[in-house]
Amino acid sequence: MTRKQITSLILLAASIIYDFIPADLIPDIPFIGWLDDMFITSSAALNCLQQFGLNANGKVERLLKWLKWGCILLTIIIVLIAIMVAGGIAYLYK
Repeated sequence: MTRKQITSLILLAASIIYDFIPADLIPDIPFIGWLDDMFITSSAALNCLQQFGLNANGKVERLLKWLKWGCILLTIIIVLIAIMVAGGIAYLYK
């Protein structure tokens, strides 16, 4: 196994552990709080699949790369929206 493959497995294990730890970026309220867990685990799983290479000609790896970065981008957007909503709520109750 290469170093990248080992790193991808460690990241996948860490993301699964993150799913079960009560401290989150977004609190685990139904649906909204689960989105960050889902996207973090999905991007780690896609990274793992990309590193282990399913296709010799690289088409699957390129698709997995785009899906992985899409999951990462969606995670960032969701976290930023949650921060803005929390800030707006805090501002209204100030």
